[in-house]
Amino acid sequence: MTGATILTLLLFANVTLPLETWRGDGNVEIEDAYKWAYQATRGGEHGAPSRAEAAKWLDQEWANLEEPFYKEKLMEPLGPDGEIVRLNLRVYKKRGSKEKLLDAFLASAKTFKADPAAFVAVWNELGETVRKARVGRLSYAAWKRLDDQMKPLGYPPAHHSKTYERAYMPAYRVLTSEEAAKLVADLKPEVIVPEY
Repeated sequence: MTGATILTLLLFANVTLPLETWRGDGNVEIEDAYKWAYQATRGGEHGAPSRAEAAKWLDQEWANLEEPFYKEKLMEPLGPDGEIVRLNLRVYKKRGSKEKLLDAFLASAKTFKADPAAFVAVWNELGETVRKARVGRLSYAAWKRLDDQMKPLGYPPAHHSKTYERAYMPAYRVLTSEEAAKLVADLKPEVIVPEY
């Protein structure tokens, strides 16, 4: 596959990997880059096998959420057009509805057009990038190890790395921007406590 073909697929998928952020973040490992590319091209459908299972997963996570981290954002776009985002649960829980979030997550999983070919193109482009030079902790050896593991399985979803889990305790749902916008519009007003 030529560089021009890969570039065309990357533009088609409209995915931009945050390489500069990953370069400076010692907690991002190859599994986390894989997960980013997977979610940006395939959405969160794999996390919603049924309403009952999605609800059970959300209930368990919701019950154990702590306060948001310092400067934790409500949403992180997974591509430059913001068509699909990660909605961070710790931030959302302070002002949002769990039931509405479940509905938005299920609607997003149903309506987002997953593109497995775009994932493969983005993943392979990342492999070429780290083959030429490391990006933070992302090396070609790590990429090759994970690719050798995932490719025979048809590139299934993956978990975050243990390092990333310990550092960030990720708790989010992947939503379309349309569903995320509905949730944001429905947020309760933020209560500002004055400092004396």
